[in-house]
Amino acid sequence: MKANKSAVVGVGALAVAALLGLAAAAPAQTVKETLEVTRQAIESQRRVLVSGAIPLTDAEADAFWPLYDDYEKERRPLDESANQLMADFLASAASLTDAQAKAMVEKALEIDAGKLRVRQAWLGRMLKAIPPRKVARFYQIDNKLDSVVRADLAKQIPLVP
Repeated sequence: MKANKSAVVGVGALAVAALLGLAAAAPAQTVKETLEVTRQAIESQRRVLVSGAIPLTDAEADAFWPLYDDYEKERRPLDESANQLMADFLASAASLTDAQAKAMVEKALEIDAGKLRVRQAWLGRMLKAIPPRKVARFYQIDNKLDSVVRADLAKQIPLVP
């Protein structure tokens, strides 16, 4: 179990380092393009990290991975909306009006609520595919990956002036 945990942490650290390198290596890109490149890198690594962190039998894997792919397809538009919101904020941060700030906070809360709705909607389907402990582990991993991404983004986004 410890070896599996160490492998997941190691792979996670490598993925984050690669993602940060991608973002830093593309200064000529627009903010939105950089966010999209980062999102695509995260998306490709996310599956690898999940697969390394959840030991599935062949039968469980056959049931889980199609669900996972559909789950990610449903999450993707929310991530894209979050990227657009960040790009919009960064483009207008210096001259942000009260109305824009209010609209951006409302949009951010809407995106967060959408992510929660997706997680809630998929819980029953996941529980039919794999045992509850593995579902719990998946949700933990999913949350941890989101937390890493959010922490990285938080470092890059300035506070409202």
